[in-house]
Amino acid sequence: MNVEQQKIIPTPLISLMMVVLLFFGVTSSTQETTESNATDVELEQKQETVTETVRRLGGIVQSIEETPVENLFLVETPASEFLYITGTGKHFFVGTLYEMRDDAQFPFNLTEESRNKSRSALLQALDKDESINFAPDITDGSESKVVYVFTDITCGYCRLLHKDMDDYNKAGIEIRYLAFPRAGVDSSSANYLVSAWCADDPNAAMTLLKNGKEIEQKSCENPVAEHHQLGLKMQVRGTPALILGDGSLIPGYQKPAQLVQILEQLESSDS
Repeated sequence: MNVEQQKIIPTPLISLMMVVLLFFGVTSSTQETTESNATDVELEQKQETVTETVRRLGGIVQSIEETPVENLFLVETPASEFLYITGTGKHFFVGTLYEMRDDAQFPFNLTEESRNKSRSALLQALDKDESINFAPDITDGSESKVVYVFTDITCGYCRLLHKDMDDYNKAGIEIRYLAFPRAGVDSSSANYLVSAWCADDPNAAMTLLKNGKEIEQKSCENPVAEHHQLGLKMQVRGTPALILGDGSLIPGYQKPAQLVQILEQLESSDS
């Protein structure tokens, strides 16, 4: 019976092959790590250069992030101002950066997307007790859709929005009021807002003010000035100004049906 002899690789040769493979594996891994470290160092150097440019402009950096444009960085200041600076620190602009996307009819606003993220983070830092909240009575276990509204008592469209409160609530929308006295924090309207926040029943006091009624003047520790400053940081320019969960800013009054549609579109885009 012919038995085919198996070709056996000598043991020393196997050992040599393993050493070679191990060497090239380590070399490749080391090269990738070195390139990654070099990239990180280069990025850090550019960020330091950008920070120095902001300092020379008299500003302070709150955050720096890369943009889709090569060697262009987006800087946000503590006042929520946005500016774009090159990695060399020699060129910058203040404005809006758009992106043409293949699947979209219109340019995409990258700057507004960044503003939305900033506004959303600011809202998440808010204590629910800081706002005057008109929440729906939900019994099926579902969650309400929260919309923050910067409001003023002398604003006609703010009063119109408040008159629709029952319809907002029936649609599962919770309105959380934040104070934004358009005439400033030293104005009479600001004093009325302070009185509403300091009232024994802030919701009832706010409703009276929205109906043009007088309320008892009160003073206490309140968030009115902080809300006003927050609104300015969020680019609020008038009232009512609605801020959605993703940080989107919707200026002006929205009918309940319109707001429901906007929120549904937001949900579908997130899914």
